[in-house]
Amino acid sequence: MNQFTRKALKKGICHLSMSEIKIPTSQTEIIEARIIPKSSCYLIKIVYEKSEETTENQQVAGVDLGVNNLIAVTTNQTGTAPKHD
Repeated sequence: MNQFTRKALKKGICHLSMSEIKIPTSQTEIIEARIIPKSSCYLIKIVYEKSEETTENQQVAGVDLGVNNLIAVTTNQTGTAPKHD
């Protein structure tokens, strides 16, 4: 069951169903809404998927902090080798 109404979402409003809570949004495809109780308020998280925009010549590197290794690094640049002493 949807947590928000699709009709309102098309108008730029995330309306949580069975409530009067309406949140302005620019997203048209929302995966879910999370309501998290805190000590003095509620935290509402709107979850959506965003596609990555990459260009042909963009340089990208990924870093993974490890348990047995300090880090693991990879890049999309060919011919790049790690330097160590």
